[in-house]
Amino acid sequence: MDDASVYNMGSAVELSGALVMWLAVFLRVPTARRSRQQRMLLLAVAGLAGSITVYLDPVTAALDRTFVFAQSCGLFMNVWGVFSSALILDFVLAAMSRRRPWLVYGAMAVTTVTLVVLNATIAPNSGCVTSEHVPWYSLFWWILVAAHLTGTIPCAVMCVRYSRQAKRDRAFRLGLVLLAGGFISSSVFWTVVLAFLLARPAWLGALFPLNIGITAWLMTAGTALPLLLTAHRLARNAAALWRLRPLWRELVEAVPHVALDAPRGRFRETLGGPQAVYLRLYREVIEIRDAILVLRDYVTPQTVERAREYVSMRGLPEHRFEPAVVACWLAEARRTKANGALPLPNPTASASFRGHDLHDEIEFLLEVHRARRIVAGFPPDSVRPTRSTPVPDGYGEQMAEAVRPEPQPQSGAQREP
Repeated sequence: MDDASVYNMGSAVELSGALVMWLAVFLRVPTARRSRQQRMLLLAVAGLAGSITVYLDPVTAALDRTFVFAQSCGLFMNVWGVFSSALILDFVLAAMSRRRPWLVYGAMAVTTVTLVVLNATIAPNSGCVTSEHVPWYSLFWWILVAAHLTGTIPCAVMCVRYSRQAKRDRAFRLGLVLLAGGFISSSVFWTVVLAFLLARPAWLGALFPLNIGITAWLMTAGTALPLLLTAHRLARNAAALWRLRPLWRELVEAVPHVALDAPRGRFRETLGGPQAVYLRLYREVIEIRDAILVLRDYVTPQTVERAREYVSMRGLPEHRFEPAVVACWLAEARRTKANGALPLPNPTASASFRGHDLHDEIEFLLEVHRARRIVAGFPPDSVRPTRSTPVPDGYGEQMAEAVRPEPQPQSGAQREP
């Protein structure tokens, strides 16, 4: 592959990277408004996205035709790059509780004025190293490279440092690693610029767009990771809500008073934001559980024992055994209640379900739903019990702890990349 092919491929990667980077920034704006540190991170990423955007050939050409300030083939993009480096450095210092805005932005202003003066006097037309043969000792480019590395290297170090501390939160750690990769890639770019000034190899200049494109995609991945995780949770909860609806409807028809609201359409229930869908799912699980606890009073220990014997002959895997037992005696309890029998309250039975969170409870209930196909062959009770006895149904009140609300991501730059 020749230099021209590498350059063209890199330009395509650069353009697509810039587009998705801006998309990720705009999508993160609603969540970043709630956290000052997230806003600063998003500003830093937006500044870097802007510095990448102005390096795109169509944007550079448009700037050169529009602004007198940009007539030096890249001065505008380089000044913007200094501004983005200041945003990055400000974010790093804020994350370390050592923010010095006057120092950071004052140094940015001095650097910007110095570059403009150098470009107009000592080193005119030095803004485009890929076409202008500026000397290796060009003060303009040494200052510019130093300004960028001062912002990107500390941010890369900070992201690596915090990623090593986030051992339990894999998603948070991955996001920091991706952001660190983006800042490292940006640092490599400016190191390559410095190497190009010193050695002038043509093949090195052809790598500029590809390096910029890789930086954009890494930064996009790190910035958009919380959005992807939120979308994944939304899809998972909506799917669980959809799959649990038949079981919920059957139990609510048998025990109507457990439903908080009137039933709505199955598809309509799955629509909404992440929090709304999660709360509907949580409420539906609670209502199913409450209905099961009510229906326990309509079966006897003998019924449960017959259910266990019936299921044991089906040769089901261990993780499907208890849900199938529950499905069998639930079917009998619904028949008994529909026939007008009165409930016989039972003392609390110990729980055999050992879930840890809402996800485990949902999986248990889905197994109960799947087991309904074997219920048809379960023989009904012929005699209604005359006294109250405990029902070892494998599904007890301790599940209230198992279905506690899912923890929400903490705000702040140190909890969400």
